Amino acid sequence: MAKEKPAPLIHTQRLLALVPFISAHQGISLKELAETFNVTNAQMTSDLTTLWMCGLPGYTALELMDLSFESGYVTIRNAQTLETPRSLNPAEIVALLMGLDLLKDSLDSNSELQTNISLLINRLSEKSAITSKLRAISDVSSALRAELEKAISSHSALSLTYHSLYSDSVTVRSVKPLELRNENGTEYLFAYCHTASDFRIFRLDRVMEFAVDADTPTHNSAQAVRDDEQINFAININSRLRLIKERFALNAITTAGIQRSQSFSKQWIMRSIFGSSGSVELIEPADLKVEIGQKAQLMLDRYLAN
Repeated sequence: MAKEKPAPLIHTQRLLALVPFISAHQGISLKELAETFNVTNAQMTSDLTTLWMCGLPGYTALELMDLSFESGYVTIRNAQTLETPRSLNPAEIVALLMGLDLLKDSLDSNSELQTNISLLINRLSEKSAITSKLRAISDVSSALRAELEKAISSHSALSLTYHSLYSDSVTVRSVKPLELRNENGTEYLFAYCHTASDFRIFRLDRVMEFAVDADTPTHNSAQAVRDDEQINFAININSRLRLIKERFALNAITTAGIQRSQSFSKQWIMRSIFGSSGSVELIEPADLKVEIGQKAQLMLDRYLAN
């Protein structure tokens, strides 16, 4: 059962609503006005008396609202600043947009009310210059979160179809969920990945599909071994020695030339080479050198085409 609003709040809301209503219904009877706002004639008379003492700073006869209701009929003048509902501040508009988003998400997609809510959201956004893309609904499905919590409590495994933005690839991983965390508004899963035979961190909004994994693997797949094994590589430093030392973590070197190092990520090596803008050349492995050349040629072709 919803908690009732305090009487002072109800009274204030009624006073704020009375001014625009009376402005739009000049000469309305005191009895009809009381019935409209569901109060007694005595309470409405008291409300009108309160409004009679309201106005702009200065509070002289020139600034106060001019209310007339002694005859049993109510008119109002000198209320230009209050005759329309007050404007919403940015914080209130954001709260309203997110509330409408929640309401819209709870309705059937074919609902006429949902269509009206969409129109209201767009109108509010246009008038306030605040984006209508504010979402009160998480990008993570409640079904995924519930399944992960169940797997954590039962120590069971799940199969996740995961999109890695780092390598821009989609892989299927068998994981044992250990912990859910929320860091800076982003939800993460800390898990043991059976596919990689190591601990991994997954962003929940990048999980594309999930299922209970009845056959938990006990060994790595060939793809997982290739993705997670150490890669030995050699580079030839041509210029900007200080930058290359920092980028490739070669703090011990003092001169340019051929240097050797290791990495667990092919994508990191490729991006570091591209980011060095010709200051460094990959010597080995040969297959990775060929792949970098192909990607560089593809980017050049696209640039020339435009």
